[in-house]
Amino acid sequence: MKKVISAILGLGVNIIIYVVAIFILFRAGAFAYDFSYEVFGEPVVSEYNDEEVRIEIQSGDGSKTVAKKLKDAGVINSEWAFILKSSLSKANLMPGVYVVKANMSADDMIALMGDAKNSVVQQPTAEELESQTGEETGENTEGSDENAEDTGEGENGQ
Repeated sequence: MKKVISAILGLGVNIIIYVVAIFILFRAGAFAYDFSYEVFGEPVVSEYNDEEVRIEIQSGDGSKTVAKKLKDAGVINSEWAFILKSSLSKANLMPGVYVVKANMSADDMIALMGDAKNSVVQQPTAEELESQTGEETGENTEGSDENAEDTGEGENGQ
């Protein structure tokens, strides 16, 4: 009798182990499918939601920071999928303020934020920044030239 009960319990434990293993494999497969669809597909959060959300990208923000902002705004489903997608597309997200919507795909958002001309608040370009610093330096240089001339006249006068 003990052998029969022991065999039944052993069989029951084996069945439970197999069911749990099958469940874990099923969940892992479903997760892999969903994640790969987020990365390689064209999913949108809401096809019918065209509410505009402003996302500000500051100089030095990486795709991880941008993904967190987009997730917090509710326009992407997965931060990691966005990070991987932007990495695979070798995206260069430009500083600025961009208007995105929940009905946009991550590819559309990456393309939008990859061009500073799409920013609703125009940031100065590197050339403009150089010319501004050049002008400031030029003004200071002129002032130093005047000072140099003044000291030169003082030496001639002595």
